[in-house]
Amino acid sequence: MGYIGNTPTSTPLTSSDLEDNIISTAKLQNNAITNPKVSDDAIGLAELSATGTPSSSNFLRGDNSWATPTDNGKILQVVTGVSSAAATTTSNSFTQKATPTVSITPSSSSNKIYLSGHIYADPNTDYLMVTFGRVISGGATTTNISGETYGMGMMNVNRESSISFSYLDAPSTSSAISYYFYFKNDNGSTSVALGHNSVGASLTAMEVSA
Repeated sequence: MGYIGNTPTSTPLTSSDLEDNIISTAKLQNNAITNPKVSDDAIGLAELSATGTPSSSNFLRGDNSWATPTDNGKILQVVTGVSSAAATTTSNSFTQKATPTVSITPSSSSNKIYLSGHIYADPNTDYLMVTFGRVISGGATTTNISGETYGMGMMNVNRESSISFSYLDAPSTSSAISYYFYFKNDNGSTSVALGHNSVGASLTAMEVSA
């Protein structure tokens, strides 16, 4: 371009020379705006395309949505009972052993109770079956929460030993629950023993959030 007189001094174009919104995204070269060209904190929550509403109590998930964290599977409380007392029965119906026992009150009726226990068992000349049972305060007593005919563990004839087992119970209550060992024999006449006066036994209950 020709000029009359002296050629004007070249002056770089600055942002103040451009009207707002004069440059559209179509005019920008692909990948022209890189990380160094974006100021810190220039992009706020309002600029994100995530679904949901951000707040101080939720988080941004990998699928680009805001979600509220849950406590599913969290252990909320743990109680344990111990005992070294023996008990016997000649019944082939599950019979409660008074100790060890634990009492736990779930914070929600939808939560579960994880049980674990170990105890000495002597079947004598018969078979010995062992299980967990529960007594809900003001509610039902369930002598065998597994529902299995032989409970959760069985000792063979003349095979005395300690036995361990666990179970995830869904009592569906927020009332206090007492858990016990229950045991029985097979023939309804032979005396079988659960627990030992010189061997420790324990029963542990843990509330698990739903």
